[in-house]
Amino acid sequence: MIGVILWSDAPLTKAVIWCDDQGDLAFFTHKTGADFQDLHPGDWVEFDITLSGNIRIAENLAVLMEQGSPGLADRLCATAGNRGEAEVKSPEPKVIPFPLQVAEKRRVSAPLRIVQG
Repeated sequence: MIGVILWSDAPLTKAVIWCDDQGDLAFFTHKTGADFQDLHPGDWVEFDITLSGNIRIAENLAVLMEQGSPGLADRLCATAGNRGEAEVKSPEPKVIPFPLQVAEKRRVSAPLRIVQG
């Protein structure tokens, strides 16, 4: 899989990766004994995915292009910060409940027949 580093911490050797399949983010942790490259936000990487419960774990990471998207983290922060003055000043997040959906039984009709005449 291919992705972009969104966040990394060199001392902890950890990173969060956006995946090209638009699925959940992947988490990378450097394992002892494996080669490690410094990862920076914006780096394009190729990796394998394994699942640990509901969490995607990135393994066998290789940097394809350093700083393929320079400033990505800053642009994402700026976009998140420009949602409006009311949201920035509010100390508590606004929770919007999803409407309850009641499953209803539907009658399925017979397939349509094409009549030629």
